[in-house]
Amino acid sequence: MKILIVKLSALGDVVQTLPSLTLLRRVFPNSEINWVVDERNAEILDKHPYINKLLIFSNNNFYSFKKFKNFLKNLRTERYDAVIDYQGLFKSGIITGLTKAKYKIGFSNHREGSPLFYNVKLPPYDKNLHAVKRYLILTKKAIEILGKVGGLEVFEEKTEPIFSPEILKKDLHFIERPYIVFVPSARWKTKWWPYFCWEKLIELCKDIAQKFDIFITGGPFEIELKSWAKEQEKKYPYVYSLVGKLSLKELVTLVKNSSAVVTVDTGPMHIASAFERPTVALFGPTSPERTGPWAGKFKVLKSSLSCSPCFKKKCENQICMSKILPEEVKKALNEVLY
Repeated sequence: MKILIVKLSALGDVVQTLPSLTLLRRVFPNSEINWVVDERNAEILDKHPYINKLLIFSNNNFYSFKKFKNFLKNLRTERYDAVIDYQGLFKSGIITGLTKAKYKIGFSNHREGSPLFYNVKLPPYDKNLHAVKRYLILTKKAIEILGKVGGLEVFEEKTEPIFSPEILKKDLHFIERPYIVFVPSARWKTKWWPYFCWEKLIELCKDIAQKFDIFITGGPFEIELKSWAKEQEKKYPYVYSLVGKLSLKELVTLVKNSSAVVTVDTGPMHIASAFERPTVALFGPTSPERTGPWAGKFKVLKSSLSCSPCFKKKCENQICMSKILPEEVKKALNEVLY
């Protein structure tokens, strides 16, 4: 049995697909399972024990004939029994359609015309269903198509996300005592909680700082966040900026070993869920029912505005996030910590 997973990005979406990988591997223990992933997220799947081969994709593949030719050759080397499109976008649909596969599987209400590339279109999914559950439903249907029709309930009970041992053995030498991770940024600017709210929260955490350090994380290209985090590091002896300093593997280790995580709707939040770390998740333009924390002890704080969730990447005032008060977040943090 040869199966190909198509899930390119983003980081949180890749993490939320890991339980489906677990289910596929446990139902088909001797199968070959490959995965097409965006190069930005490939590190988190590197040397994964359940993946036989990673196929690295980049948007640049579409703009370079040579790169696209090489990617296509690699993609079509194998003749798959099934390709499962977990992404459900135009580019993942193209990748699915270009494979040599008996079954090209996805939901009929996947976006951007991607179902045009499937030869097996599953009934529409409930858009308000959590992504992890949605992916598991897709996986179960694919397993049934591949001929396994009984006892799936037993397997579904054991669908925890598995990470590569290469990630789990990472050692962060700078850690000296228990710590909390703050994650202020996300790919959508509308998901960010305002800096003045984070500053107030840091101030409120003086009592917690007697036992815990605070690490602020962020990507290497978030220049403004890097500057702000540096200011907090200078101002508060218990705050440390890791913005732009961690590899993806180191980020996973940081979250895994944390005492708690305070985060907006972004990839590290899903990593925290995967390791069942105590989490406070802040939501405005997106829906926690669809993409919120999904395991462990967590608190979700969200705006009560009627326009939320709007699922917009741009907004003039971003008032939904600023309506979440630092005092509420501090209270929630105390509840998940103790």
